Amino acid sequence: MKIQARKISSTPKSFSLEKNIQGDIVKLSGKIQEARGQGQKGLFLLEGRLSGEITLVCDISGEEYQKTLDEELVLYISDGIWDAQSQSLETFDVIEFFDGFIDLDFILQSEIESIKLDYHHKGE
Repeated sequence: MKIQARKISSTPKSFSLEKNIQGDIVKLSGKIQEARGQGQKGLFLLEGRLSGEITLVCDISGEEYQKTLDEELVLYISDGIWDAQSQSLETFDVIEFFDGFIDLDFILQSEIESIKLDYHHKGE
């Protein structure tokens, strides 16, 4: 699902996206809006929830196991290059898109891959 960046305003726009990623059903839902007061046009704030179940591999035993996801996400998104040096935003985590669209499928896939790359212990 892609949202045209120029159609996002300071009024929150709700979204919900459910995907089957490598056999795991995950859902990203929330709202997206212009990030007000951050000093740059083309900066957006995504506040959402990542939920579902994913298959992980235990780093100790090597066994696969299912983990239930229920995580809040707060992400900043830029329509174009984000110049962190000249901005007042106190985060370095800004996702950049360059075609005038915000790709929520890409964001969901990236969040899942980030979780899978972390250290996992089946007992947690």
